[in-house]
Amino acid sequence: MITVRLLTIVFSLYSAASVAQMKAPPPATPGASVTMPAGDSSNAFREIAAQAAGEKWLSLLDRGEYGTAWDQCAQLFRQRVTREQWIDSLPSTRGPFGAMKSRKVEVAGYKTSLPGAPNGQYVTVRYRSDFEKKDGAEELLTLAFEDGVWRPTGYFIR
Repeated sequence: MITVRLLTIVFSLYSAASVAQMKAPPPATPGASVTMPAGDSSNAFREIAAQAAGEKWLSLLDRGEYGTAWDQCAQLFRQRVTREQWIDSLPSTRGPFGAMKSRKVEVAGYKTSLPGAPNGQYVTVRYRSDFEKKDGAEELLTLAFEDGVWRPTGYFIR
C-alpha cells in the first residue's frame, strides 16, 4: 500500500499542475504522416512527437512489460521510483482495469517547468481510455525531453 501511495504522489506531482494548461491536439489529416521539420521548435510539433513516444511507452504497460517501461523513463523518474517499486506496484494499479481496448488523446500541453522538477521541456498528455473492466478511464502521462528523446516522467491512471 505504501508503494502505491508513493507512486501516486510521484505521478500526481507532475500531472496535477499540468492539466490546467493543456490544450486540444491539432486535428489530424486522414492518411497524413507528421514529421518534425528541421529547426522547427513549435509547441504543436513537440506535443505530437511526445504523444507518439508516449503511445509506444503505454503499449509496454498494456503488454505488462513494466521493467522495460521503467528502463525507458526519464532519469528524474528513475531517481524517485526504483525499478522494483515500479514493477511491484503496476499489477495492483493497472490490473483492476483489465486489458486495454482503446485509447484516445483528449488534450496535450507543452511547458518548460513543472513543480518539483528542473526547468526543461515537458509535455503532458491526457488520454480517455477504455479497458476491459472500465470504460472512460483517464490516463495522464507526462514526458520530459531528455538526451534527444521524449521519456516518461510521470504516469497516473484513474
